Amino acid sequence: MKNVLLILSLCLSFIGNAQIDTISVKSIEGITNKMIELISGEKDESRNWDEYRNLFLPRAQKISINRKAPPKKQIRVMNLEEFVRNVGPLYKKNGFDEIAIGLTINEYNGIANVFQSFYCKNLIGTYEKRGINSYQLVYADNRWWIASTTFTNETDENKIPNNYLNKEHQSKN
Repeated sequence: MKNVLLILSLCLSFIGNAQIDTISVKSIEGITNKMIELISGEKDESRNWDEYRNLFLPRAQKISINRKAPPKKQIRVMNLEEFVRNVGPLYKKNGFDEIAIGLTINEYNGIANVFQSFYCKNLIGTYEKRGINSYQLVYADNRWWIASTTFTNETDENKIPNNYLNKEHQSKN
């Protein structure tokens, strides 16, 4: 019986690991696109948080900036587990779709700063925004890791500059 349980455990472990995309972490474009792909999904659809965690360094931070919030509440800092616990259920409950609409990469000697412009919305029709995800990435162990992300939404006063947008998303002004 112990042997059967051991074999079953090993098989389940292999299947779980087989579901983690190891190709996306080989490039900057791959890892940044994979992050938004993993948080996107239909209403009531579970997200693959293990694969999501695999994109990040263990002590990575997720920072959001909301300029419309009252002072001292404009910046929210979470570690990865706080993000999964506090924000993750909203993605499942309401559905969420995020796509990249621009990518600007600055890279040197195993570090990269990336601006990924995005368009996102929940699937119940109460939230729709554009903004920028700023990534701090490091290259180690033959792959890219997300050290931190900071994101902020576009406002009427602060539009995303055209140089951070793909041509089809640029304003005509």
